[in-house]
Order: sequence, then C-alpha cells, then structure tokens
Amino acid sequence: MRRIVPFILALSSSLSGQEARDTARVEPVVVSATRTAVAIGLLPVAVTVLRGDDLRLRGVTSIGDALQDLSSAAVAQSGSYGATTSLFLRGGESKYVKVLIDGVPVNDPGGVYDFASLTIDNVDRIEVVRGPTSVVHGADAVTGVVNIISRGGRGGPQQAASVALGSAARIPVAAGSPQPGPMRSIDATWSFAGATPTATFALGVARHEATGLYAFNNRYQNHVLSGRFTFAPASGTALRVALRHNDYRFNYPTDFAGDPVDSNAYRVEDRTVIGVELERAVSSRLRSIIAVNSSINEGGTDDAADAAGNSFVSQDKVRRRSADWRVQALVSRVVATLGAATEHQDQRSQSQSQSPFGPFYDVFKASRSNSAVYGEALVHGGSRTTATFGVRLDDNQRFGRFLTGRVGATWRPWSGTRVRATAGTAFREPSFFENYAAGFVTGNPDLEPEQARSADAAVEQDLAGGRVQVSAGMFAQRFRNMIDYSVAGACGYNYCNVAEAEANGLEFEAGARVVAGLSAALNATFLATRVVTPGYDASPAGTYVAGEPLIRRPGRKLTADLTWRNGGPLSLNGRVLTVGTRGDRDFHGPTTLVTLDSYTRVDVGAEWATTARGALVARVENLTDAAYQNVFNYLAPRRTIALGFRIGQ
Repeated sequence: MRRIVPFILALSSSLSGQEARDTARVEPVVVSATRTAVAIGLLPVAVTVLRGDDLRLRGVTSIGDALQDLSSAAVAQSGSYGATTSLFLRGGESKYVKVLIDGVPVNDPGGVYDFASLTIDNVDRIEVVRGPTSVVHGADAVTGVVNIISRGGRGGPQQAASVALGSAARIPVAAGSPQPGPMRSIDATWSFAGATPTATFALGVARHEATGLYAFNNRYQNHVLSGRFTFAPASGTALRVALRHNDYRFNYPTDFAGDPVDSNAYRVEDRTVIGVELERAVSSRLRSIIAVNSSINEGGTDDAADAAGNSFVSQDKVRRRSADWRVQALVSRVVATLGAATEHQDQRSQSQSQSPFGPFYDVFKASRSNSAVYGEALVHGGSRTTATFGVRLDDNQRFGRFLTGRVGATWRPWSGTRVRATAGTAFREPSFFENYAAGFVTGNPDLEPEQARSADAAVEQDLAGGRVQVSAGMFAQRFRNMIDYSVAGACGYNYCNVAEAEANGLEFEAGARVVAGLSAALNATFLATRVVTPGYDASPAGTYVAGEPLIRRPGRKLTADLTWRNGGPLSLNGRVLTVGTRGDRDFHGPTTLVTLDSYTRVDVGAEWATTARGALVARVENLTDAAYQNVFNYLAPRRTIALGFRIGQ
C-alpha cells in the first residue's frame, strides 16, 4: 500500500480541519498539482479528479473521451476510434499540456502528444491540473497537466474481466462515394490484483478493436499491458514500480484534407513507459524521494505505392529518460520541497518517399539534455489561509537557462466558502524538428522557448450543509515567442519565434448529492482566444492570423452528468455534452477559414449486478444520433450501442 509520510498526513489534517467541519465531505488527495500529496481543497490551483470507476460505469474506454467532461477542455478527434486526438486546455495549443502516466512524462520533446492510443485500462484516477505548472513539471506544462494514475492492489488476490461488443450506425455519405457499413467494436480486459503484508500488485491486459467509420481501410487495434507494484521492505521505506505498454495500429483512408482516397495507409505505435520511485522517511518530519523514469515511443507511417506511384514510409524512435531527487521537510507550519532533476531526450527518424518530383530519403538524428533545480513551499498561515510559492531553474543544452515561478493562496473567510488565486509562468521547449530539421524544411537551432504568463481566481461555495458545491472562476493567459513556419525565411530559418496570442475565459462548476445514491454535476466554460501578433503567413492558410481565434477551441462548452448508484443491483449514468461553434481550416485547394457547427451529444450507461461479482453492462453513445465534426471534413461517430459483461471489480 502507498505510504503517506506522517508529517504529510498531519499537515493535511491541520490545514483541512476548518474545511472538513464546513463541508462534511472527504477531499481527495492529489499529487500532480504540487510536489506534496495534499487534499484538493487546500490547493490554490484548479484541479479535477476523474475516477476510473465512474468512467467505466459510463462505458468510456479512451482517455480523450473522458477529458471531454473537464472545464476548459476541448478534444478534437480526426475521425473514428484510434484517429489522431488532440487536447486543448484553457485555449492553449495542444502541445501546451504535459501528459504523465504514473508521473512519467510521455509527450514527445516539444509537447506533442496524441491521445489516440491512450485508454482507461487499469486506471484508478486521472488528475488534471489547469494552469501553469512548469514550476513543478518543467517544459510543456503551460496550460496544464494530465496525470493518469494506475490502480494499485488491495486485499486478497483476485481477478476481473470484462467484454463489450459495440455497433455504430452507418454514416450517410455523398452519392457516388463508397458507402460504409455499421462500425463494429470490441473491448476486452483482464486484471489480477492483490496485496501481501509487504507488497501490493495490480496487472492488467486489454484489447480494443474497431472496424472504423469509413467504407474501407479504417481498422483500429490496440493491445495494452499495464501494472503497478509497491514494495515496503522496511518501516518508512517504499519502492513503487509502474509500467504501461501499448501496441497500436490505425488504418486511415483520409488525405490531409479529410477525403477518403487511400486504401493502404496506416500508422503504428509501440510505446513503453516505466517509472521507479524509492521513498524513504528519514524521520516524522523529513523524507527523501528518488524517481527514475523512461518513456520510449517507436512508430511510424506506411503508405505503399498507389496507382500513381506515390508512396511514403517513415520510422521514428523517441526516448525520454529522466531522474529526479527531492527532499521534503516539515518546518513549523511550512512543508518545504527542494529538488533536482535531469533528463536526456533523443530522437531518430528516417523516411523515404516517391512522387512526381522523384525519390526522397532522409535520416534525422537529434539529442539534448536538460537539468533543473526547484523549490516549493506550502505554507499554513492559520486556520483560514494557505499559500504556495515555487520557483524552478532549467538549464537546457540547446536554449540555455530558463526561470519559471508560481504563487498562489487560498482564503476561507467564513464557513463553506473558499477563495483561491494563482499566478505563474511556464514554457514550451522547441521540438527536435523545429530545432534540427533538414531537407525540405530547415530547423532553427537558435529558437527560444515559447513562453506564457497566466493568472486565475475562483470562489467556491458549499450549500445545503455541504450537499451542493458551486464555483465560479476566471483565467487570463498570454502566450508569446510562439514558433511559426516562414516559407520565405524572413528570419533566416524556416522556424522562428514570432507570434503572440491570448486566451481568457470563465469556468463554472457545480456538484450535488441530490438524494442518497443520486449525484449530479454541471460544468460550463466560456472562452475567448485571439492572435495578437501574427505569424509570417497572414492569409487564411496561416497558423496565426492577426485578430482571429485559435482553431478548434469552442467559445462555449457545457457538460451535465447524472449518476445513480445506491448500492443496489442497478447503476445508471447519463451525460449531456454541448459544444459551441469553433473555427477550423478547409484544406481543399486554397486554404480557407471555416466554422464548425455547434452540437449536443447525449451518452447513457447502465450496469445490472447479476451476482456479487458479476454485472451486465450497456452503453449508448450519441443517443440522439447527432451529426457533427470535431475536425473539418472528418467523420465523427454517430449513435453507438455496446453490450457486455463484467466479472470482478
């Protein structure tokens, strides 16, 4: 079982004593917002925790779909299950979100992460921090962090398994085009978990498969292995090991404009993530933690020659290996953390193509190292106030030293009320391609990091004796030194720091325990983004057009959720997602600006416990069969029905 050092428990108890009396509810403890495990109600930053059991009740299988429920989160999926999936948090770029699996960074260097292959298998919870967190997690944590935390074992050894078969309605397409049939899918999982007096273990395997939405070449397959192990060989010592491996393949018939024209193109991903953490409680007020992480992603694209003789094949291998050592001490009313981290990144890519311009072959290799020191203080200012202060200095082999910081405070002026505010800075490091590309595109080794300044504030209120919680908040962000591509080489290279943008918004959240077993949640976001300083291309084809909003980020989004779970055999869940209009690009011929229509999607899920350890499960996604697009000219699933069973927990 995971050890929580006594002084952390004592601090959380002392800080949350007033809050506990006010709300009469148990606050979850989170580990992603700071370097200290702290009750969520004490943090000055915006944090949401998604429970894996709740997601499984809804029948959710992908992390991307789960994140749709979050305030200020927009998920764009380019087609059917397994297609490229991007997350835009608080209006920032998709590469501004740092993704962790059990604390291990899995983004490619430069922040790029595709959620297409990431599933909720063996997931205990997902912690999402909104706002600048570079002071805690370094580069790319500009608008937030998503940390997927695996389940641990408890109790005697036991197994669990589930199988669900799904079918999606056929999507009407234009006359004369290939007509797709209904999409078929299968999701199967198996897990084995338990505990001994000195260890816990949880191991899971899963298979996900779908035939796709298009009439041809749209198969999706994903095999997942995950595990989490904890050893406590002596009092005050804990060794934790987490691993996750997925083997993914996605066949796609679409070209760059979203038209189904290719019968043999596919891409693959073979990702392995391993994290090892050793924690030692030196005393009741001092502990030391050493973490060693590895993330390796091998993949590529294979598009064999078509009738015109065009072909493209690529292979990529990206590795991130890091080590982190930190010491935490309780001094009076302050938990102080001091740490140092080092990371080595490298990438090797090779590609070859054939076109009317002739053959082309390229090999790309690059590597760089980064070291950092950081410090953070969590201060208890009395029964009604807490504050955090953090600073981090990164020293990168390519762009040199970069300083980030964050300050925040919470204030409980009276019973049931909490006011919080945070301000901070963050940065995104240039990608290897932006720094070192050669061939058709030339990289710029002198690029500086993209930078952000952010501030947010919110008021949270408990009502009806703690049965209802409401909050209203606002945030303001400024992104500068944004990297854009210059065809004319206006700055001497193809990639340069030139653009600037802002993203501001309002977040409203409410949750209620309506009656015993019945809970409800409501989230609403109103977002405004704008390019302040344009990039090099001022035409509609440009990435950053002056005065225009950033693409694929809706101006408004609403999520409502209702769950019935009273301990009886029947559990029910319903969700309504409303997404407003958002801008995009049409890449047919000369690129033009387009607006994607708003849409409303309704999902329902149910479980019927047939035995103490078994249940029948059912879900319907897009109950009303709404027609919509997340990315212009790419299909999105229509009504999907899945039926299955579950054995064990």
